[in-house]
Amino acid sequence: MKEDNPYPHLFQPIELAGRRLRNRIVHAAINTHLSDDPSTYDRHVNYLGNRARGGAAMIVTEPLRILQRQVPSRLRIYDESQADFAKRWVEAVEGQDCRLLGQLQDPGRARHIPGRHYAALGPSPFPDDLSWSMPHVMSVAEIRDFVARTAEGAARIYRWGFSGGEFSAGHGHLFHQFLSPHSNRREDDYGGSLENRVRFLAELCQAVRAATGSDFIIGVKLPGNDGQPGSIDPAMAAQIAANLVGRVKVDYLCYAQGGHSVNLEMHIPNDSYPRMPYVPLIRELARATPGVPVMALGRITDPAEAEGILADGTLALVALGRTLLADPAWPLKAQSGRARDIRYCLNHNSCWENSVGNHVLVCDNNPRIGQPDELDFVPLRAMHRKRVVVVGAGVAGLEAAWTAAARGHEVTVFGSSAEAGGKARLHSLLPSSESIASIPDYQFAKAQQFGAHFEFGMRADAGAILACKPDTVVLATGATMVWPDWLPAELRGQRVVGDLREAIRPLIGRTQRQGRTAVIHDMDQTEGTYACAELLQTLFDTVVVLTSRERIAEDTALVTRQSILRRFYQKGIRYLCLVEPRWTARMEDESCLEYVHIYGGEGGTIPDVDFLAYATPRRSNLELLAPLKAAGIEVKLVGDCKAARPTHFAVSEGHAAGTTA
Repeated sequence: MKEDNPYPHLFQPIELAGRRLRNRIVHAAINTHLSDDPSTYDRHVNYLGNRARGGAAMIVTEPLRILQRQVPSRLRIYDESQADFAKRWVEAVEGQDCRLLGQLQDPGRARHIPGRHYAALGPSPFPDDLSWSMPHVMSVAEIRDFVARTAEGAARIYRWGFSGGEFSAGHGHLFHQFLSPHSNRREDDYGGSLENRVRFLAELCQAVRAATGSDFIIGVKLPGNDGQPGSIDPAMAAQIAANLVGRVKVDYLCYAQGGHSVNLEMHIPNDSYPRMPYVPLIRELARATPGVPVMALGRITDPAEAEGILADGTLALVALGRTLLADPAWPLKAQSGRARDIRYCLNHNSCWENSVGNHVLVCDNNPRIGQPDELDFVPLRAMHRKRVVVVGAGVAGLEAAWTAAARGHEVTVFGSSAEAGGKARLHSLLPSSESIASIPDYQFAKAQQFGAHFEFGMRADAGAILACKPDTVVLATGATMVWPDWLPAELRGQRVVGDLREAIRPLIGRTQRQGRTAVIHDMDQTEGTYACAELLQTLFDTVVVLTSRERIAEDTALVTRQSILRRFYQKGIRYLCLVEPRWTARMEDESCLEYVHIYGGEGGTIPDVDFLAYATPRRSNLELLAPLKAAGIEVKLVGDCKAARPTHFAVSEGHAAGTTA
């Protein structure tokens, strides 16, 4: 090992089942949905190969399809006709000195998306805690058949060239359901005592070991604390792990948190959690199975964090899922002292939302997932140098700016704020949102590196833009919340009423109490609105969110919505659903806001309102489009200027504009 390696523990080799791993970095399983359609098969191979070439030592695939009833898009390990495709995975990964493991999993009764799971399996006739899907209770014969089929599938991927398999017995999936006394209430050999509840998983591991060989890596992901009353807490998790490794040789253990219930959010922590939230628990659990390598998991984003986790020798491996999605070159950049060049994970869970919705994987900070040149991407130099003007220094404009500058173009960026980042920068200053700043931080540094010129604090007009004599203009001017119908037009500009994003800006950084009650009219339903509510909670006695929808946070991922609802409950933030505010004389005279039920039911009043703002749908800011087109300039619209949508659209559109300029 090189003496100048800044992370010596992270890049220390290790052996599992006699197979060498070049370092301690493992790509955790993520559903990509890149095998759903033949048109994305090459992207799937690229995705895996890019992370192997990027320096990961081991990659765990998304779940493989063991039975015909499982998710149709998954690789079918019961079907020999899948060999050619699977061997492309093997070549892309193992050919780069990276071990490839297939994840072995069945959701059982679990379902993330709306509706019931009518083909659900389970240990007992009790519904899923989240979807209320009622499972078919597996008979002993069906359990044994599942074990046999799993062993056959594992033997097949072993022949195809995989280095091993990982059993996912966490997250509330089928094997987790057998382990938990909450979901497993059987009275036969597969239920009751802890030994019986572990039996199914132990038999699966034993059968796979017998069907493969001593050099086939068998990993197991177990629940560390599923957060479900009467289920698996850390003490029981330690007992389960000790019981399992006492019955069968496993090559590593990994612990996931949360279950398939209101605490599903625990398994994929966002910015409302501390960094590396589960490392202390995982260290403690590792003591239950001395001699078995244990893998850390959960919001590990920085190389220094990973190095610190491994430094005392308690834990042997670090699993990075979303982190390597955001930047597949993370290991190479870390090892070569280029940590500042990493595109960091936001923990925003856009990836999870797309994945569970059966859509192709996306990332807010990586617009090139699965492209052949994704790894440490820098665009090709342009044949002819152009003048490119970018109007707007948010994440869409910054992405266009750095990629266009990297192509060799002369790039000028006009930003109306005093610094780069736009609304993303504002959002990052709110509670539970800090990681969002990593998008503009990376983009701005890259733009400066490649020579883009910035004009901040300037709202550019057509004259200023045309004075630059541009060949191309990228409009990234964002969008503005529309004035709601219930507010009288003559109130525009008054302090007590306004666009939430503008109203919250002067409150950031304040610590003194600002008043009695703050009210948000929510027609937005995304994270930024609720982060504003959290900030207001630190400054006002009472915070109330009003919405005409059935619930709040409907336009967020399930795990994000759970996190928001939990924080609102813990902080005492009120929300009223199926209501609309009404402006009356009482608001002007008494600071008392009235609201009505949307179906004509009884309404109410909110007294002592000192802050009132609205979060409404946004219209694109297109005032510059017509004069620029009239001047014969090529204009590209990106981000909210094109249509207000989630962040990954803005970054992807800015990227496309810059790389084609």
